[in-house]
Amino acid sequence: MKTTSRTSRLAALALGTGMALLMNSAAASAADDKVSIAVNTMQIFSSLDPAKVTDYTGYMAIVNMYDGLTTVSPSGEIIPHLAKSWDISSDGLSYTFHLRNDVKFQDGTPVKASDLVWSVKRLLGINKGPSNLVVGLIKPENVTAPDDATFSVKLDRQFSPFMSITPLFMALNQQLVESSTKPEDKWGEAYVGEHSAGSGPYKLVSYNRSADMVIARNADYFLGWTKGTPIDEVRFVQTSDDATVKALAEKGELGLSSHGLGNDTYEALGRMKGYKVIQTQTSGGFVIKLNTKVYPTDDVHVRRAIAYATDYKTIQEVIYPGTDMTGPLSTAFKDAHNNDIAPGVFDLEKAKAELAKSKYAGQKITLVNSYVASLAFEAEVALMLQANLEQIGITLDIKPEPWNRIVELSAKPETTPASTQVNVSPSYPSPDSMFYNQYHSKAAGTWWSMEWLQNKEIDALIDKARGETDIPAQNAIYKEMQAKIADLQPDVLAVSPNRRYAANKCLQGYAFIPMQSWDLNFSNFYWDCKAN
Repeated sequence: MKTTSRTSRLAALALGTGMALLMNSAAASAADDKVSIAVNTMQIFSSLDPAKVTDYTGYMAIVNMYDGLTTVSPSGEIIPHLAKSWDISSDGLSYTFHLRNDVKFQDGTPVKASDLVWSVKRLLGINKGPSNLVVGLIKPENVTAPDDATFSVKLDRQFSPFMSITPLFMALNQQLVESSTKPEDKWGEAYVGEHSAGSGPYKLVSYNRSADMVIARNADYFLGWTKGTPIDEVRFVQTSDDATVKALAEKGELGLSSHGLGNDTYEALGRMKGYKVIQTQTSGGFVIKLNTKVYPTDDVHVRRAIAYATDYKTIQEVIYPGTDMTGPLSTAFKDAHNNDIAPGVFDLEKAKAELAKSKYAGQKITLVNSYVASLAFEAEVALMLQANLEQIGITLDIKPEPWNRIVELSAKPETTPASTQVNVSPSYPSPDSMFYNQYHSKAAGTWWSMEWLQNKEIDALIDKARGETDIPAQNAIYKEMQAKIADLQPDVLAVSPNRRYAANKCLQGYAFIPMQSWDLNFSNFYWDCKAN
């Protein structure tokens, strides 16, 4: 942000070496009269590779440094981006995208259809991150570029949500990446994991995986900078300490907070001069994933008992404000949502009755619960659940973990905790995102799918919905699926949280977008201190 004061050495030392560097960067930007903001993240950027990221923080980097074939509007509609238009064959198998001719990578190289072909083949070849959406659906040889401005994809079978995943087809600079490959690294994963190889609105300046990242505005961005005074520099600061975020705001350094702070912190920041709290509804939910393959949550009655022992209203009104979840799909997908599913009920007597039906009835039961160690509200949920479960005869063994450790644990059912607290939201704007990523057997082994449901009937319904092109018929399948999943209780559906950010009052342009971190594309923001 525009900065007019320098931070004393004493204050910098009080915030630690990382904060000292942050303040020095801000002071330097003041001399150039550029808008430089600090953005708080709760988790590390584990990778900068579009073919590998799966979580909210990773996509925050990707959406700013890369451009997708399409993008998403605040209403959830797929709209043109690198592709200005497209044609779909009558059988729903062939997609032809007509590209813009004015897009350049950040090194000045024109973006061509061949770059997108290579990028999608790279996604298929690496077979990580979002690749599970297209592996088995697209053969590499069926991704082609008839000319520099035409990108074509032929599917092996009908896949009705296909257009909704096209924002994830990010264009990488083939020439740049291939110049950094090695025989043992044919796709340049080492290079892309720590560099920017895209055409996006921001270029990577520096990256410290365990602490921070800095990106700077790409002045030659093809969409231009017409929304007002642009944000020239974004300095992502990874910290789980609410006090440090408050200190940033007190110094006038905080541009935008994370959305995982404690309630008291948001209230305190909202009262500070020059700050505001942005609050919107979301299209996801905060859930407790119950591992259906390990003790004691392999028993549906234990899972139901845990659900009845959850104090939903305390979570929704005190700990993590939001509204009821009615099934595993958000009401944001109103036509596909099953309105017959009731929200969770807190009832310890019903919890005891369910436990009495389980194969563990009469036994001493210990339940492991993990959560992201950096999130204070998740610690509060764990303590609340611990007190409630004790009353029905279950001991809750609370094990906070750093996010990267939770991701590692989720790879196998035997290492996945019996219960884990996570936020889930669409990784692409389709109900399919919420069902396939969490519940399909082929998607198992990620933090999304720590339920390890692996239920053949659910798999069949997901596959059926994916192949159904008639929307009302597809929605009927989704509704049937929601009812069956709710009955299996693979999750405690705690709250559909309000998304909150504390922001400098001069920061304008935020709009919620129902797809991962697409709402934090800073080319959509601008700086105007007179707007409030």
